[in-house]
Amino acid sequence: MSPSRHADDPGRLLRATLATNAVVSGLCGAGLVAAGSPLHGVLGLPGPAPLIVFGALLLVFAAQVWRARREPVDRRQAQAILVMDVAYVVATAVFLLVWPQVLSPLGRWLAIAVAEVVALFALGEYVGIRRLARSTAAA
Repeated sequence: MSPSRHADDPGRLLRATLATNAVVSGLCGAGLVAAGSPLHGVLGLPGPAPLIVFGALLLVFAAQVWRARREPVDRRQAQAILVMDVAYVVATAVFLLVWPQVLSPLGRWLAIAVAEVVALFALGEYVGIRRLARSTAAA
């Protein structure tokens, strides 16, 4: 693909966002599975199980997101990932508002930071899906 055609690719932003989301989610998931035991106390959790389970779920999510970024991007899959990312951000906010003392101050700060990163992924996915839809409608 020539450089000018590559820049005009309507699926480029969506694929890049999905790829980045998959890599970051996979690294976070692997880190939580591997370091759940030493991290749970620092984050204010009574044991490592929630971190290990959440890490394993992130690994499954990362694999699904990685598959979705392949060309051509399946818009329905991308929309489902967008919904999951938005749900994660909302669930984090609800969790922190309803149970603010479950996590340590560092745990709360990290939960907010992760939710902000996920919100950026959701924004990139939303814009990418819109671009893909516009190009499909124009074709």
